[in-house]
This record gives sequence, C-alpha cells and structure tokens, in this order.
Amino acid sequence: MRFRRAIGWAVAQGYRWGRRRTLEALRSARARLPVAFHAAEAGEVEAILAWFKRAGVLAQVDLTFDDGWTPFAETVRVLEAFEKPATLFIAPGQTLRGRVWTDGTTVPQRQALYALDEATRYAQLQAWGIDRARHLLTREEVCALARHPLVTVGNHTWSHVSCPHRPLAEVLDEVDRAQAVLTAWCGYAPKAFAYPFGRGTAELDAAVRSRGLVPHYTRPGLTVGEAGSARNLFYEGMSLAENVGRLLMAWPKVGETL
Repeated sequence: MRFRRAIGWAVAQGYRWGRRRTLEALRSARARLPVAFHAAEAGEVEAILAWFKRAGVLAQVDLTFDDGWTPFAETVRVLEAFEKPATLFIAPGQTLRGRVWTDGTTVPQRQALYALDEATRYAQLQAWGIDRARHLLTREEVCALARHPLVTVGNHTWSHVSCPHRPLAEVLDEVDRAQAVLTAWCGYAPKAFAYPFGRGTAELDAAVRSRGLVPHYTRPGLTVGEAGSARNLFYEGMSLAENVGRLLMAWPKVGETL
C-alpha cells in the first residue's frame, strides 16, 4: 500500500507541475481553484498548500476532502496552520460501515459495481472476498470535526452511489437520507453536495440544486466556473490506478458533466 501511495502521489505531482502555466494564468484572473483530496496524509496536504501559498493563490483555493478518511483527523492541524477552511464530504452509510465500497477493488471491478444497488454491491464484494479494515473516520469523529471552525461537512450521498448509473428516484433518496442524517450529526444542514466518483448529469444537477445544495465535481479537469461546480484542478488518490484513471478521465461515459 505504501509503495502504491508513493507512485500515486508521484503521478499527482506530475499532473500538478504540468499545470503550472495554467495556474499562473488563473492567478492573474483571480479565479477560484477547486482542489480535491481523498486519503492524503497530513504531510502531503501541507506540501501542496505550501506550494499554493508560495504561488500566491492559496486564498483562491476551494479545498475539499471526500469520504472522511482517517488521515483527515491529522490534516486539521495543517488547516489550522494555514488558516484554511475545507469542506469534508461524508457518505454517512459508509461512515457507519467504516470503509468505502471501492476499497480493495480493481478498476474493472469498480466499474462493474457502478450499476448495482447498495445491497447487491456488498454481496458482490463478499463474493470476491474483499473486506478491508476500517479506513474512515467514525461517526463520533465526524460529529466533532463538524464543529471545528475550519471544517464544514457536505453531502456525499448515503452509500457513495455512482449517481448517473442509478435511477433518479434512488439517487435523490440517497441524497435526502444523507442530508437528514448529517444534519442530525452536525447540528446544521449541509449546503454542498459532491458526486461520488465525480460523475453527475444536468438532470441531477437541477435536482440537487432544488434541494438547496451546490453540486461539486470532485474529479480533475480544467473547467473553472461557478464556485462549487467546477472540476478540480488538482487531485490526490490512493493508488496509481486511481490517479491515472481519473487523470485520463478513464471512467464510464454516462450523461453530461459540467
């Protein structure tokens, strides 16, 4: 795992430096720079934020973390050091389970799971013998972090469902269920929503916005537009396969994304 993370981090760094000229142009335009993390260690986040600070664009960065992986508990001290707020997107069903359903899967396996409902997905994972230990923050930790002045919790569906691959009614039930639970946990209603796997559609965007949520696309790209609905300029992932797959947009083409 450590070796794969090192390679994945190297891929992310290559992507980061390859966009330097674009970053300079965006800095001149005073554009917002959406930046997504997942299971990054505190030191990795610190290195990127330091780079943004040296580049003079830290104030322009919209910082998000998907899923609530355990390293985020240590990352809070980095946010404090840089006085940088962040949105932590939580799928509460995954929090209670202690892991995300992609953990331990290959890219082909993951793609095969997209079209399955929650119960069938976990039955398939058991059939494959994939059952990882806890990698996510606990409910108690999420509730505590939600009260931190630099952390705002966002909606990430109930079970980390691939939204364009499921019926609209099911997706909205996932969103509503997560919203109710997170509101109870955090003491406030989330205002932001992040699509699991960074995949949404125009129809889903409209439905999410009708619920008072701003949709986020936490995948890499170079689209800078309305705050909270642009693809991310930089991306950190857990493995080489995940980084390369996302950097090359190598995911099923379903619907239209912003």
